[in-house]
Amino acid sequence: MRGGFGQAGRFRHKKSRIIRENEFIGKKGFVSVAQKRPQKRTLNLGQLSEMVDRLLSDKQAHLEGKRVIVDLAQLGYSKLLGKGSVTRPMVVKVDQCSGSALKKIQDAGGEATTSSPSK
Repeated sequence: MRGGFGQAGRFRHKKSRIIRENEFIGKKGFVSVAQKRPQKRTLNLGQLSEMVDRLLSDKQAHLEGKRVIVDLAQLGYSKLLGKGSVTRPMVVKVDQCSGSALKKIQDAGGEATTSSPSK
């Protein structure tokens, strides 16, 4: 019995042959369109409020009175989500912002500047 045709058994009973001959073990085929599309980097409000002190010390954000000015697009984030809470008044510049994040920022005394608000 020969054990199958072609690549049959390469991860089971023919594995010793692969190890012995140092053949490439991998998958072949196409990459879907969804994997090729650039992914949006998102940030939650809770994560942003934890990052504020570090951003101020690294001079990636600055103070204007009592408000913290943060440009998330410059930091590489494209969307701000509403999970978490805001402890300080902030002015946030971002491409997209969820409705709950916008409401929480405004309740804390800040504002969010977006190019296209989402729901």
